[in-house]
Amino acid sequence: MFAERWVYDLIIYLYALGLLFAFADLLHKNRRANQLALSLFIAVWMIQTVFIAFRLFELFPLMTPFDSLFFYSWAIVALTLLINWLYRMDLVVFSANLVGFAVLAINFFVARDTSRHLSRLLLSELVFVHVTMAFLAYAAFSLSAVFAILYLIGDHLLKQKKWNRLLRLLPSLEHLQRLSYGFSLIGMPLLLSAIILGVIWAYQTNIGGLWYDPKIIGSLIVVLLYAILLYQRAKQRWHGRRLAWWNVVSFLATLVNYWISVTGFSFHRWM
Repeated sequence: MFAERWVYDLIIYLYALGLLFAFADLLHKNRRANQLALSLFIAVWMIQTVFIAFRLFELFPLMTPFDSLFFYSWAIVALTLLINWLYRMDLVVFSANLVGFAVLAINFFVARDTSRHLSRLLLSELVFVHVTMAFLAYAAFSLSAVFAILYLIGDHLLKQKKWNRLLRLLPSLEHLQRLSYGFSLIGMPLLLSAIILGVIWAYQTNIGGLWYDPKIIGSLIVVLLYAILLYQRAKQRWHGRRLAWWNVVSFLATLVNYWISVTGFSFHRWM
C-alpha cells in the first residue's frame, strides 16, 4: 500500500510540473519549457503504463472504477502526446491534460474503500499536496512581486537621474521584468492545481457552501488577476510600470486571500 501511494504522489507531482511548463510555453513560446513539459508528460505516461501492466497480473484494468479512470487518464496523456507529435497543438495538449490531471487527482484521493482509516489517510495526503502546491504558488508570486517592486524603484531612480549605489546594485529593468513575469508564470498553474485538489477535498469532506466561501472566492480573484497580467503580457499590451503595478496589486490580493485563512471567516483555518 505504501509503495502504491508513493507511485500516486510521484505521478501527481510530475503531472503538475508538466502542466506548469506547458502553461509557460502556452503564454510565452519557449522551446525549453515545451520540451520539459513533453518530457514530464512522457514520464507520467510511462509510469502509468508500467502501473497498468502490473495491474494486468491481478485483473483487467477496466474491471473497477479506479482502473477505468486510471486508464482514461493514461489514454488522455497518450492521445495528447500523439496529437502534439502529429500537429503540434499546444492549447489542446494543455487543456486536455488539465482535465486528465483533475480526473487522476479525483481517482487517487477519493476513497474507494469503506475503511474510515484509509479514507482519513487519503484525505490527509490530499490536503498535504494541496497545501504544498498553494504555498509554492504563494512563494512564486512573492518573488514575482519583489522583482516588480525593484523594477518600480529602478525605473523611478532612472527617471529622476539618481545614479546612486542602489541603482547600480539593481539588475537591468528588462531583466527584472523578465524575472517578475517568469515567477508569475510558475505560480499560476501551481495555484490552479492547488484549487482543483482543494475542491476535491472539500467535496469529499462534505463542506457546505463551498462556492460562497470567502477563501474560495479570494483564490478565484487571485487567479483572475494573475490571468489578466499574464494575458496582457503575452499579448504585449502591457509593459513596464503598468505591468509592475498590476503585479503588486495582484500580490496584495494574494496576501488578503492568505489573511482570510487566519480570520475564521472561512473553513480554511490553521490549527
